[in-house]
Amino acid sequence: MSDPRADGYSEHDTARPPGREDPDDYRNPFARDYDRLVHTTAFRRLQGKTGVVAPGEADFFRTRLTHTIEVAQLARRLGWKLGAHPDLVEAAAIMHDFGHAPFGHIGEEELSAAIDDTARAWGLDPAEVGGFEGNAETFRLVGARLYGYGTQPGLNLTRATMDAAVKYPWERGEVSDTKWCFYPTERELAAWVRDGVPEHRRHTQSFETQVMEWADDVSYSVHDIEDFYLAGSLPLALLTQSAEARERMAAQLVARRSARGKLATGPSDDPARYTGADLTAAFEELFTERDGPFEGFRSLSGEFDGSGESRQAMRTMRKRLIDRLVHSVTVRDPSAPTRRHENDLVIPRDARLMNDVLRDLLWIFVIEHPRMATYQHGQRRVVRELFELHAATVHRGRGDTSLFPRHLQVDLRQLLEATDRVDAEPEVLRIIADHIVAMTDDSAARMHRRLTGHVSRGFTDLF
Repeated sequence: MSDPRADGYSEHDTARPPGREDPDDYRNPFARDYDRLVHTTAFRRLQGKTGVVAPGEADFFRTRLTHTIEVAQLARRLGWKLGAHPDLVEAAAIMHDFGHAPFGHIGEEELSAAIDDTARAWGLDPAEVGGFEGNAETFRLVGARLYGYGTQPGLNLTRATMDAAVKYPWERGEVSDTKWCFYPTERELAAWVRDGVPEHRRHTQSFETQVMEWADDVSYSVHDIEDFYLAGSLPLALLTQSAEARERMAAQLVARRSARGKLATGPSDDPARYTGADLTAAFEELFTERDGPFEGFRSLSGEFDGSGESRQAMRTMRKRLIDRLVHSVTVRDPSAPTRRHENDLVIPRDARLMNDVLRDLLWIFVIEHPRMATYQHGQRRVVRELFELHAATVHRGRGDTSLFPRHLQVDLRQLLEATDRVDAEPEVLRIIADHIVAMTDDSAARMHRRLTGHVSRGFTDLF
């Protein structure tokens, strides 16, 4: 039987939302949170959501679900090694992508733009609606809208677990216009979750969040390199064997960073900004060092061919990259507890640089490829038109909720009948976004075809 306590965490950390207590059982509070998360529909829907490419594109590509499971595994092991509560960091990892829109980051960007445009058309301030951001949607889903808050039924997660999933502890525009975790509609819940955080850490992640986010970054870069090598999109053997190919690739890495204003021209205090020389040296070392992650590719003739040699090279690459990136981290204060806001994760600059080089390789060879651009053009259209079609049906004077699932119709009608409609309308737009986010890639595409008259039948489709 496991220890029912959350050792080192206070009652404040393990508290559940106001008025929401749990009966005691044999599990520690964070194990209970984890158990609830893995039984949600949001977790299951990740199997149908884009990682880099759509589910079903090939048998071996990771989906958003398999990525999440791998992040959870890395986060748990790293958290345990550093002294953080393993159930807590694993729970944070399990839910970190719950708010992901259909079609990945393209869907996220387009949904945010569609919400802003609709808010303006309705005469609302987009800042008071909040746009769309996947991490903010996760916070809303697990804490307020779909899984309960206050007296409503739901997951009833602890304060520490909810805080551990907060990557960007601010509202849109407060610190950043591109990443945030709190919509205006969740201000009360956000204040409760962040209650007790020292003022100087108001915009700082908890220690458990830092562990989870690094596990996410490493999993994303290493596993996508593996997937797209298998798919024949990454010439890893060529890069280990050809100095000329490495020189051309290094120049592209530098040019890409420079074009985005992320290239340092000299020494920088920002650990995520590098000079061209830094990038070139790291890339060269990564593909030429003896006993390095890519050493096994030097003897291969080209792309993955299913041979034992190519499989072994891939396994060695994955193991050495994860070992180097995950196990290189330390903590800021070895004498302080490794929990919540009492410590911080320290990621060596060379590890962060290596991880960024791997991610940039994926962008150059895969994400920025013209094939992906045409693919994503249609996905943007599906997301935008789905949002606008649903919004049009409930706009002032219409109030038709028939396109929505029945469990959302009740809440929408209450909002549409509210005395002060202007105050209710931001929540109406948020519920429409919740509905779109609940769709997988496939169900979003099918719903779009239904609403635009591109199917002749479909009554028995389940949504």
